[in-house]
Amino acid sequence: MRKSEPLQRVVDHMATHLGVSPSRILLLFGETELSPTATPRTLKLGVADIIDCVVLASSPEASEMPQLLQLRVQGKEKHQTLEVSLSPDSPLKTLMSRYEEAMGLSGHKLSFFFDGTKLSGKELPADLGMESGDLIEVWG
Repeated sequence: MRKSEPLQRVVDHMATHLGVSPSRILLLFGETELSPTATPRTLKLGVADIIDCVVLASSPEASEMPQLLQLRVQGKEKHQTLEVSLSPDSPLKTLMSRYEEAMGLSGHKLSFFFDGTKLSGKELPADLGMESGDLIEVWG
């Protein structure tokens, strides 16, 4: 994992590996709960640091948690398509970073649009009314 990648990538990987909802994955560094939007760089983590992964028990509240959205990110070329699973309450910056890395475009100036509106990355899918299958366009 790169120091600039959000921990949401670890949460998603562990959820898939363990067959549970990402909302049930809790990352801990010592006694401190880690935010999925944090990065190893912002947390000043090194290669020897150990992050614990805890699977929270399923509860009635957990079943009401929003499911992952399957969003499609499309560049101007047909081969520049990426399907991204994202929690409705995760900032879209997570999706943008995954796309840039997957397409080898890290460091390029890209603009992301949803329904004709330019995205800053701070928006949440839930706030924009996004649903699974929605398309985010990339220009740059």
